[in-house]
Amino acid sequence: MKKILLPLIALLFCILILFSGCQTLSSLNKSFTPQDSLAVHYLDVGQGDAILLVDKDDTMLIDGGNPENGPDIVNYLKRIGISQLDYVVATHNHNDHAGGLADVVANIDVSNLYVTHSEETTASQNIIKAANNKNVPISTPAPGTTLNFGGSAIVFLGPLSLHENVNDDSLVFKVTRGGNRFLFTGDMARAAEQELLSQNLDLEADVLKVGHHGSSTSTGYVFLRAVNPRYSVISCGAGNDYGHPHEETLSRLNDIGSTVFRTDLLGTVIATSRGDQLTFNKTGISPTQEYQVVDNGLVSMPNQETPETNSDPVSASFIGNRNSKVYHLPTCPSLPRESNRVYLNSFEEALEQGFTPCGVCKPPS
Repeated sequence: MKKILLPLIALLFCILILFSGCQTLSSLNKSFTPQDSLAVHYLDVGQGDAILLVDKDDTMLIDGGNPENGPDIVNYLKRIGISQLDYVVATHNHNDHAGGLADVVANIDVSNLYVTHSEETTASQNIIKAANNKNVPISTPAPGTTLNFGGSAIVFLGPLSLHENVNDDSLVFKVTRGGNRFLFTGDMARAAEQELLSQNLDLEADVLKVGHHGSSTSTGYVFLRAVNPRYSVISCGAGNDYGHPHEETLSRLNDIGSTVFRTDLLGTVIATSRGDQLTFNKTGISPTQEYQVVDNGLVSMPNQETPETNSDPVSASFIGNRNSKVYHLPTCPSLPRESNRVYLNSFEEALEQGFTPCGVCKPPS
C-alpha cells in the first residue's frame, strides 16, 4: 500500500507546485498589465532611462538604458509575459537611453522602431543594425503624429528642429488615458523647452518624466509651470557622478507642489491610469516633506521652522528661494511658492546670505 501511496502523494505534490507556479505567473501578469488600464513602468536601470507602456494588448518601450541594461530589460519583459513590442522608441542617441535597445530588438519581436533625427552614435548604429537584421520598420514621427494605443491616445510634440545639443533632439510626446496625461521628454534641455513653449502647445500633464535625470539644465520654471505636473518621475542612478537630480530641479518641482518619485531611491516605479484614477506602486516624496536617505530608503523628517527675516514683503526689492538659493525680481515668472520665499531689501543682502541671481529675470548682482 505504501508503494502505491507514496508515488501518488509525490504526483499530487508536483501538480500542486505546478498549479501554484501558474497562479503566481498569472497574478504577476495581472499586477503589471491590469485590464482596461494604462500601466507605465519607469524601470530602474541606474543612470539611464527605460520606460514600458502597456495598454490592453498594445506595448511600447521608451529607451533601454545603457548597453549592460539590455539583457535585464529583456528578462523583465519575458518575466511579465511580454514577448512582443508594438513600438520601441529611442528618444535620442546617447548611450544611457539607446544603449540597451539593440539587445531588446534582437531578442524581442518588434513591430516598429522610432528614432530621432540626430548625430549617429555607436548606440544608434547598433539599434539600426539589429532592426535591419529582423526587417523592423524604422521611422521618425513628425511633430503632430498621433497613435491609437490600446485605450490611450499618443501625440508627438517634438523635437521641432535639429540642435547642436543631442539632448534637445529628444523625441517628446504625451500619452492620454482617461483623465490622466503623461509627458515624456527624454533628455530635452532648455532650448527645446522654449521651442515647445513658443508654439503654445498643450503641455499640461499629470505625470512628468523629468528631463535629463533631474539635471538643472532641464525642467525650467516656465516649462514646468506650463506642464504643471501633480507627479514627477526622475530616473537616475544611486550616487551617480553627475549629482542627479540637482537641487535646483528638486526645488522647482517642490515649488509647484509636485510629488516626486525617484528610481535611485525607490527602484522601479509603476503608475496605473484607470478611468480618472491614477495610482502608483510606491510612495513618492510630497512637496511638504523634508527627508533624508537612510539605507537607500526615505525617512521623513519634521518640517523645520521658517527662518526669521526682517524684510517686509511689501517693500522688499527681491524675492529669494530658500531651497535653491536663487533671488528674483518681484515680477519674475519663476517666483517660488510663498512658503519658500525670503524677502530681501537689496542685492547686497541677497549676496551676503548666499543667494545667486535668477537667470530668467536677471536681477542686479
